[in-house]
Amino acid sequence: MALPFTVLQSKEQEAQVNRVKDPADPRRCQGAAPDGQCMNEAESGSDFCRAHGGHSTAEAQEKRLYLLTKAKHRERLAQLSEHEEIKSLRDEIALARMLIEERFNAIKNDSDLLAAFGPINTSLLTVERLVKSAHQIEQNLGNLLAKTSVLALGQSISRILIDELEDLPDYEEIVDRINERIITTIASAGNPTE
Repeated sequence: MALPFTVLQSKEQEAQVNRVKDPADPRRCQGAAPDGQCMNEAESGSDFCRAHGGHSTAEAQEKRLYLLTKAKHRERLAQLSEHEEIKSLRDEIALARMLIEERFNAIKNDSDLLAAFGPINTSLLTVERLVKSAHQIEQNLGNLLAKTSVLALGQSISRILIDELEDLPDYEEIVDRINERIITTIASAGNPTE
């Protein structure tokens, strides 16, 4: 059946559409053609070829890999997401921070700063939400302790010390010095900043 019009395609588009040789090929487009199922290869990450509306996810993956191929980006990503817990969320935080840094580094004058303000503000809000989510997940997983819990742990350690040292002469003095050091250490401890 001939179409009443001619479809013009660039050589690039023609070169990107590959036909499958085997009808059972798992990469075969799921779109319908006049003579049955389409014989084109589906786009990467899609069930359909370009002619049937398939969009390749390869470009997005290539963009992510491009950002990570630069040595400074890989190093910076490692610095920003060095903890093992909830790794994927930390990676997202690290990538968002890295993109903010790149945006700041691209600013050369006041007009660039004004133009970048909106996107940077949006990115900062995104990082804030991601950090809050990571913090909440860590609390729910029990990876973070409240200061009262740490003080209770210090008291338990003190009781263990008293039980173990009570046979020594002047053990109270030793336990008091140790307790003072434990309490001072707990009081001065802070959470690492994100």
